[in-house]
Amino acid sequence: MKYFTTPLLMRIKMTFQLFVLSFYAWSWMACQAPGNDPNKLIPVNPLPKELTENSGLIEMDDDLFIGLNDSGHEPSLYLFSLKRKSGTRTVKINNAQNVDWEDLTQDETYVYIGDMGNNDGDRKDLAIYRVKKDDLRKYTEADAEKITFTYANQTNFKASKKNNFDCEALVSVNDSLYLFTKNRGNQQTDLYSLPKLPGDYRAKHLGQFEANGLITSAVLRQNTSGNDLVLIGYQSKSYTGFLIYFPMVIGTHFFQGASKRIDFNTTIQIESVLYQGEHEVYISNEETNGQEGLIYKADLPQ
Repeated sequence: MKYFTTPLLMRIKMTFQLFVLSFYAWSWMACQAPGNDPNKLIPVNPLPKELTENSGLIEMDDDLFIGLNDSGHEPSLYLFSLKRKSGTRTVKINNAQNVDWEDLTQDETYVYIGDMGNNDGDRKDLAIYRVKKDDLRKYTEADAEKITFTYANQTNFKASKKNNFDCEALVSVNDSLYLFTKNRGNQQTDLYSLPKLPGDYRAKHLGQFEANGLITSAVLRQNTSGNDLVLIGYQSKSYTGFLIYFPMVIGTHFFQGASKRIDFNTTIQIESVLYQGEHEVYISNEETNGQEGLIYKADLPQ
């Protein structure tokens, strides 16, 4: 028995084939959705309303986050949870001024508050405050001890918007603090170190890295298999955010190993970063130009 293909049957067959091809094309595009885009920041949660000018964020205990506001605000830290809707607890920091608070870091005993914002490069009162974690957990006020410093290689304190002595990023390693500057002059970042103990110091210059932007926060993870470091920041004119990842840090030689960079599809003023899980970080922004302060999730480059 012979079968004959009519023009109508041929059109039906071609239509079905086009439908199948279209379905597979649509399925492939769905797999490339923004949720899988490494250049995209995924919103997780709004910041507490108290953090109107958020500039630093850490997770002190499991689901106990601490944030701060920058210049012009009270010398207070704000504690909150993302899982429990328990509100925000404010802890006033005694013996401290908020000239320009910019970042937070921690060790087993203390939280360190970086009062080192220096937009014009002319400050002579740069400071880092250390506060006991137990006091932050228990009380609504906590006493701070003060570490003051200058940069060993700064000799000119004339105000300039193109200076290289602004700083918004610090990490804690063993008995020292490490600072990563926000260089408005050359778009690089300089690395400095100083002791953790209260006192007055000249921060030692250790190196420089081509950031191609303004560094606003840093976070270091130490484990038995090696250390890794994340720096974040934004472009000075476009506010395009970026992340620089150093996956294999030997000791405190932060800039000697390989680095990987992500430029985000954002125009927000990103200000803080912390690890969240093995391959992700949380990034938060400051409320500017009507943009809400949020916590975002981003994948680390692999």
